[in-house]
Amino acid sequence: METPPPPAPPPLVTPPGTAATPSSPGSAGTAFGGRRVPYLRAFFKALVDPETFDARRNPSVWLGALLAVPIPILLAFTRSPLWVEILAFSAPVAWGAILGAAGRVATVESEAVHRLELQAAAAKSAVAAATVRSDRLEAEQQAMTDELKLAQSIQKTMVPPDIIRSDLQVVVKHIPSSFVGGDYLQASMPRPDLLYLCVGDVSGHGVAAALVVSRLHGVVRRLILEQKSPVQFLDELNKAALRVLEHTYFFVTFAVFRIDLAARRLEYATAGHPAQLLLRADGRVETLSTPNRLLGMDVDVFDPDRASDATTYEAGDSLVLFTDGLFEIPGQEDGEILGEQGLGEMLGNLGGLPPALIAGDVLRELADFQGDSKFADDVSLMVARFDPAPVAVSAPRGAAQPAAAPLR
Repeated sequence: METPPPPAPPPLVTPPGTAATPSSPGSAGTAFGGRRVPYLRAFFKALVDPETFDARRNPSVWLGALLAVPIPILLAFTRSPLWVEILAFSAPVAWGAILGAAGRVATVESEAVHRLELQAAAAKSAVAAATVRSDRLEAEQQAMTDELKLAQSIQKTMVPPDIIRSDLQVVVKHIPSSFVGGDYLQASMPRPDLLYLCVGDVSGHGVAAALVVSRLHGVVRRLILEQKSPVQFLDELNKAALRVLEHTYFFVTFAVFRIDLAARRLEYATAGHPAQLLLRADGRVETLSTPNRLLGMDVDVFDPDRASDATTYEAGDSLVLFTDGLFEIPGQEDGEILGEQGLGEMLGNLGGLPPALIAGDVLRELADFQGDSKFADDVSLMVARFDPAPVAVSAPRGAAQPAAAPLR
């Protein structure tokens, strides 16, 4: 019994949509045809290019002509039709043109490749230079940020600490719009029954305003230690501001409160600063200001009729000091500025509360009002509440004296 032959292998079927591999003859022809058309177009363009027949720049012209010279020479020894002789004698010219055009195409392609290489090298160099510049700028930016953070830490040392006593509580809030700012706060007690509260605002923002604040800080400390009256205080501070701001466009607004805790008396003077607020325990709000002019602008800043003023306070009253950043805030809904009146109405609902609650509620309501907890301007707020506990003006020998708030 014969063994049947093995079955023939099934024919290879190319799946629909699958392109032919480059090894197939059809694909090779397609690739060649795709490359041939652009080459022929460039070849015929080279035939009409005058640079093709420049023998110095394109040696393929004379090389083609030289290779075809033997054709008419060999034809001279044979008898051929006239048209053959004409073709033979024109062969050097034709071959020179053909090889010249081919050489010109190769030269053009080589030049194009060279240009692309130069462009790629230039782009690479530009990227490398841009990277170096970016790294340098980033390093400079980081160094500047580190310097500003250091300046911020230094300026924070000038913000006074809270004062907590049985008869007095002072809470201080300072929020600069950037690393450093031009707002200034001071709360200090040169003696147990005397309190100075100061608030100021240097025009502008940032480092320049902060430098002015640092220059004036030492003057304020000295004037508090000397226990100057509000008018004397502003007069000497204005002289210092004139020296500091002589060649600048800055000015300073300022308010100083000299508070006699034993007599429950507030003596104050303001110079170009917004009216400060005395929040009574029952919710009534009184404005405290004097019509003096800006500091650092003129030698004489005092109003002839009312350079300073005074009032008294009762147990549970609070003195609220601030800069214009606290009320020059646009509303979230209509963009309307809160204003001093709006701030006063806000405080009217907080009468009799502890100063920490008053400060916290004000900042929280302002954030809700503008729809953002970050303020565009420097924000400074100081709340001092006066309680009914007696003030020890003097103590028996050997008894401990109440501590005064340190100057910062």
